Amino acid sequence: MPTPFGLLEPYVRLTPRAVRWATTFALVCSIGIILTGGIVRLTGSGLGCPTWPKCTDGSLVASSGVGIHGAIEFTNRVLTSIISVAVGLAIITARFQKVPNRWLIRTTWSQFFIVVLNAVLGGITVLTGLNPYLVAVHFCAATLLLTTTVLSYDFAHSPAFEKWNQRSLIGPGSRYALAKASLREEGDAVVPGPVRPDPTRPRRTRLAWILLAVTGVLVVAGTLTTGAGPHPGDSSEVHRIGIDWAGLAWVHGSLGVLVLVLAAVCTRAAQRADDRKTLQRCLILVGLLVAQMSIGLYQSLGGLPWVVVALHMLGASLVWAGVLRVLLATIHPDPVAAVTDPRSAAPVQV
Repeated sequence: MPTPFGLLEPYVRLTPRAVRWATTFALVCSIGIILTGGIVRLTGSGLGCPTWPKCTDGSLVASSGVGIHGAIEFTNRVLTSIISVAVGLAIITARFQKVPNRWLIRTTWSQFFIVVLNAVLGGITVLTGLNPYLVAVHFCAATLLLTTTVLSYDFAHSPAFEKWNQRSLIGPGSRYALAKASLREEGDAVVPGPVRPDPTRPRRTRLAWILLAVTGVLVVAGTLTTGAGPHPGDSSEVHRIGIDWAGLAWVHGSLGVLVLVLAAVCTRAAQRADDRKTLQRCLILVGLLVAQMSIGLYQSLGGLPWVVVALHMLGASLVWAGVLRVLLATIHPDPVAAVTDPRSAAPVQV
């Protein structure tokens, strides 16, 4: 049975630039929904709209009766609609490429199902009176959405996607062929050679996987710390996770130091291998981690002001995205090909 995409495919073709814009929009929205969700919790607005999917029993939207907390909570719900649009655009632009890429289509479609999951989890969280364990799961699901948007963003902006777009259709279905591009310029032929092997890359990939795993534990520890801490999510009495908050904060901080050390090790490994793509991303990650740890230390010493805690949540999103980008750089490095210059007997690197 033909799908709407299949019926429109012969008539609609979108450019790779459209995919880049759409995946960027989805990535920004996935970070934004984590930030606004944190603001809902930190301002005590988690039950500003006491029902779901309506804000109140008699109104779908926030009315004057629910006050500022209701307005904040309802704004966060509206942002779910915006991110749904962003994900929809990513799916459409990925599907209507000259030759649709299966990886890009799968990552964008996964975002749709995660958005639905998050909406349901958000509703259950409200209906259960902000159960702290469900709040933690809700945050982890939002982080899962961020993961998939980073995956699609990274691929859409990669040389691999550029190479994929050099393909041309030679028949129905998924058959394609590489378009032959002439490399002759002013009579000087430049012949591409094989990609230079890098025996050290698997080691950097293993280091990046370890970095990702420890960062995942760090994110979960941060979520539990928040669930046991002094920001319950609503001004009323809300059940908290029964774990010593101060002890969790120390564990969370120690894990942050470990992640910073691992990031430094990955940076050194990339530098020694002259892996510029990974090195650049590692340096950005180290900068993010130093800023994030500074914010975390300040918020702990300053009595946890909610604005600073919100910045810390934003930093957590950026750090997670940065770690994923480091891993992807080691898995899919930029190609470094050896070419032969006819004016010289020695090969040159491009």
